[in-house]
Amino acid sequence: MRLAAFLWMVAGAAWALEGNSVGGLYEEHFPPIHPNCTQSLTDLLLLRQEVQLQELKQAEHASAEILKEILTVIKDSLTPILKSRAGTPCPGNYTKVGATCLHLAKDTDVTWEDARLFCQEMGGDLAVFRDANAYADAVGYIKDIISIPSAKVWLGGNDLIVEGEWKWITGVDMPRGIPFWGIYNNAPEPNGGVGENCAILHGSYGLEIHDVSCGWHCKPLCQI
Repeated sequence: MRLAAFLWMVAGAAWALEGNSVGGLYEEHFPPIHPNCTQSLTDLLLLRQEVQLQELKQAEHASAEILKEILTVIKDSLTPILKSRAGTPCPGNYTKVGATCLHLAKDTDVTWEDARLFCQEMGGDLAVFRDANAYADAVGYIKDIISIPSAKVWLGGNDLIVEGEWKWITGVDMPRGIPFWGIYNNAPEPNGGVGENCAILHGSYGLEIHDVSCGWHCKPLCQI
């Protein structure tokens, strides 16, 4: 009797498995994700990404505004200083020329070294040009006050320390080529070699820069 009961239990279990396939059991315990749930997850991820991008844009905008404010403060701080300098009259015999003060000693002809001493006694030094505009301003100033077309004017430029390395007395490299330097004997200046180590504005060549012997006697162009 016990054996017959056991066989009946096994048969009942088999019939139950036939009625409930493996796929049916899987579906019962792991139902498929509803399409609406999948769409909701996608929307959530997209929304999160959009929020992050918006936060980045806001951070960039804030950084740009901060930089703008800093530049405005700097500009506001420098403007009074620049205006005060621009409006400051030149001392003594100096004349306001562009952004600097110049004095041409038109009645004085001395060597380059003596020209520096002359200018230093006047509170300045031989003139230098920061750019082509300053050079053009100085040339215009000289032409306005001197009537000798061939006048030669000392500048604060030389290659006394290292041959061929032309520098202003401030230590800054002198510009080369046009519109600054002229041409002599079909060769661009400076071309005088070791015998010509100081710079002048040569009146016979349109007041272009030429290298000459520092022992020449020329007119000092002083600058403050």
